[in-house]
Amino acid sequence: MDLTERDRPRPSASEAAPSYALEALTRRFPGVTAVDRAKLSVRRGELHGIIGRNGAGKSVLVSMIAGVIRPTSGRILVGGKEIDTARYSPGRARDLGIALIPQEPHFATALSVTDNLFMGRSVTNRLGFSQAAAMQRKAEEIIATLGIDARPSDRIAELPLESQQLLAFGRAVFVDRARAVLLDEITASLSQVRKLELLRLLHSLLAETADLSFTLISHHIAEIMEFCDRVTVMRDGRSVATIEVAETNEQELAGWIVGDADQAESKQAETAPRRTAAPILSLAGLSAGRSFQGLDLEIHEREVVGFAGLEGSGQNAAVEALFGLVTPTAGEMKLAGKPVEFRSPRDALDAGIAYLPRHREAHGVVQNLSVEVNTLLSAYDGYRRPLGFLKRREGRRMARQRSEHLAVKAPSIDAPIDNLSGGNKQKVLINRLALVKPRLFLLNEPTRGVDIASKPALLAVVRDELAAASGVVMLSESEEELIAVCDRILVFFKGEVREILERGTPGFTVGRLYELIQGVQRS
Repeated sequence: MDLTERDRPRPSASEAAPSYALEALTRRFPGVTAVDRAKLSVRRGELHGIIGRNGAGKSVLVSMIAGVIRPTSGRILVGGKEIDTARYSPGRARDLGIALIPQEPHFATALSVTDNLFMGRSVTNRLGFSQAAAMQRKAEEIIATLGIDARPSDRIAELPLESQQLLAFGRAVFVDRARAVLLDEITASLSQVRKLELLRLLHSLLAETADLSFTLISHHIAEIMEFCDRVTVMRDGRSVATIEVAETNEQELAGWIVGDADQAESKQAETAPRRTAAPILSLAGLSAGRSFQGLDLEIHEREVVGFAGLEGSGQNAAVEALFGLVTPTAGEMKLAGKPVEFRSPRDALDAGIAYLPRHREAHGVVQNLSVEVNTLLSAYDGYRRPLGFLKRREGRRMARQRSEHLAVKAPSIDAPIDNLSGGNKQKVLINRLALVKPRLFLLNEPTRGVDIASKPALLAVVRDELAAASGVVMLSESEEELIAVCDRILVFFKGEVREILERGTPGFTVGRLYELIQGVQRS
């Protein structure tokens, strides 16, 4: 089947029965309305897209549909019948034929593929005995259909995230027999080939099963335009438009997504960029295979440089190359004018480069240790006496001051960091960086998991403290954050820097940045 062709029979709006519908659906959290009176109707036999910028409310919306989060108000109708949202749960949603495939699937990682596929759904004979052979055969069929490199006996923990997501999809469709399948950015971690294979399968399943529907959350305008029948645009928690994809184009859709963001730019974006004369780091033609190519860049002291792009565009590999996590295949790197080659993160650390990783649990937080220790970990040398003993009182005072400065929610600085929320762990890691004085900071998603109310203070630390005597490279999924903090923004697209936006110029806006990230060309 050629997915670029729209030759599959489509029911008209009047003929198609609703798979599910939302009416004035709202979810409020303390200090923020995540979803505000959202309206949505998805038809049976439809591949329906949901798109919007980071923080628009997309994930919260589908979490309510799947019973993971209870609405504050509003109605959810499945198959035309209203459900009792006060008693709604993931189990009830599954019974109604609704399945949510999140970005990070929930599996019992120590168990096998077969065990996870059929957990709570064992195949039994007439006497109620479990049929292990039948389940293994079915698991083999699912693995083959989805083209996964795995065996039924493999432990889930041994499989890459891409395979886990596909297995979660297979469980929902082929085991649970869900009829309204919600895909929360499932394509983000897939390779281009696997993405096309999955989307081809979605269309095939819709053609075969009349009462099935798929709802696809995606950041990619091109993906929505190529594969979806209709798309609902989320903006600031609201469903602002539902559009027939065949009747729109990429530029018009980008306009709906951005709205009047350009008119809301702060005056800060009009100021000139800050930088010193001599660069801290210079890159000439830096490349890393197919990940990114031909990166030319000079980073100066007191300057915040943003790396922006869709997942897989090269910006993550580029920042990892600056810290010795990815080995460049071509090009040159100079630090303070002298050629350098980082073969490991230790080389980068010794050269005066500090790194905030994207995945804090695996690469940033030191589990089982206190907030104090995690805050001071990189700064202990500054709190040692001549004989090597720690200045414990001074260190504790600084850890307490930093925690108060970013409002870290913890019983005390002696509390284990394991007990903190993800956002508060992120604040501790930012505090750790604020206590060191490297030449260059590399920040991969510094506000990841942080609540909306705390983000301005954290971003102020980046611009006013970290960049006071160092250079900063910052990655973020939020166009607003990059515009608020950065002096320059490099936009990566398909492994290359498509354009550089500079503070103080007319194009330094949320709307223009979003268009460039999406690869949308203005007419």
